[in-house]
Amino acid sequence: MPTHAEVIARTLASRGVEYIFGLPGGEIVALMDTCRRQGLRFLLTGHEASAAWMAQVLGEITGVPGVAVSTLGPGATNLITGVANAFLDRAPMLAITAQIPEKSISTMTHQRLALNALFAPVTKASYSIAGNDTPGLLAQAMNLAAEPRPGPVHLLLPSDVALQECAHGDPSAEPERARHNDASAIAARIASAERVLVLIGLGVTPAMAPPVRALIDRLQSPFLVTPKAKGIVDEEHPLFAGVASGMAMDRDVVETIEQAGLVLAIGFDPVECDKTWFAKAPIVSIDSVSMKEGDYAPLEAIGDIVALLSQLPDTAKPWPSDLLRKRRDAICRTPAAGHSPLRAIEELRRVFPSGGIVTCDVGSHKLAMGQFWRVREPGTFFMSNGLSGMGFGVPAAIAAQLAYPDRAVMAVVGDGGMLMMLHDLTLIRQLNLPVVIVVFSDRSLSLIRVSEHRKGIEPYGVDFCPPDFAAAANAFGIGGKRAASIDEARDAVEAALARRAPFLVDVPIDYREYYSLV
Repeated sequence: MPTHAEVIARTLASRGVEYIFGLPGGEIVALMDTCRRQGLRFLLTGHEASAAWMAQVLGEITGVPGVAVSTLGPGATNLITGVANAFLDRAPMLAITAQIPEKSISTMTHQRLALNALFAPVTKASYSIAGNDTPGLLAQAMNLAAEPRPGPVHLLLPSDVALQECAHGDPSAEPERARHNDASAIAARIASAERVLVLIGLGVTPAMAPPVRALIDRLQSPFLVTPKAKGIVDEEHPLFAGVASGMAMDRDVVETIEQAGLVLAIGFDPVECDKTWFAKAPIVSIDSVSMKEGDYAPLEAIGDIVALLSQLPDTAKPWPSDLLRKRRDAICRTPAAGHSPLRAIEELRRVFPSGGIVTCDVGSHKLAMGQFWRVREPGTFFMSNGLSGMGFGVPAAIAAQLAYPDRAVMAVVGDGGMLMMLHDLTLIRQLNLPVVIVVFSDRSLSLIRVSEHRKGIEPYGVDFCPPDFAAAANAFGIGGKRAASIDEARDAVEAALARRAPFLVDVPIDYREYYSLV
């Protein structure tokens, strides 16, 4: 009879899991060994948060919940930030933590934490492996993690239970199927409304992109995307009106929303918004789950998004051409002279190949990338937005490169985020992943600096002396260049992409341009 650890490993393998990310501990090694014997590849990360971020992005790409594991105590607490990130980014994940042996839990206080209670607020559910129906529990956890809205599920595995025999249970729990509700009331609102504006959110997956694009072309209405939905419709489309919300030029984007007579939200999730404009806007919503909460109470049609879209009208009243042109012009900016972050983004975009994948960390550069990096294909841009966890960019790029070994992958990060994730260079070198990392070095936590400036506070606690990141990359066995200019950085990135080898480019950035963008 198999052990609980063996049942877990077999179930994960049968569900299409290929990688397990994490750090070992004596209490979790039995599970890691059974995963190895099932052909699942364990990848050692330098910090548990990195493991969770890698699992999150792999889950977002494949739809199969990514798996991160940790030991008990500090391993589990380190994992929390990445799990919370997946929770608010609505990404499918299975987080497995060890626990003190069940037989000793009432006596042993060393490293004992109430992990189910700790993970419950940042997961869809937290379960303990205890009884004999571990196959059924695993199936339930994987289904729950993947069904709308996706999110992390936590499994607690006491170290002695892992080695105990497990009676066979039922592994075939079926996920809930989306209801096909009626969208006729929303269709009527669209038909009668002036200035319909489409808002595409993270509930729209890359597989749904063709019918969403077709709807835009039928309605001929301008559209916005949220950062997690960038690329669902080509951002070079003549009806593209910007990225909402919380990115650069946010005031102008919100003004566009205020000009709309009706906002048609498709898969829109307010978790991406850092202001509450959505509670006041005239919104109707097509979604797979209800997003009503607090003052936000739109007219909703809930069910299969693609099926609901087919019920919408083929035309909408057109926007005045001069008004649409004015709203599109509002999100255009000319880069400043010198070490302009906007120019850096433009130059990187110019040499980055079509179909390549970009990941973005958190900071001022995220707000600029979110608005100004034009994404033309779905599933090619990843950022942390619901939680906005600093440090996301590099582990996200590792996951993307594992999922797409033949595609170009580039991480754009700030110097503060790079300091947090230097340890990830070890895994990049070990796997020889051709990830290109571009570090925007402005020697400051510039997003906080801008916030202090707006509040009339002198810059304090935000400036630091970053290392020579290119030299640091060399110390890890990775190529690196400290560029003197944006042109030099662009050329270095272009050459690294052609070589298909891991590389880091450290480029100086003048944070003063952010004052006019953020």
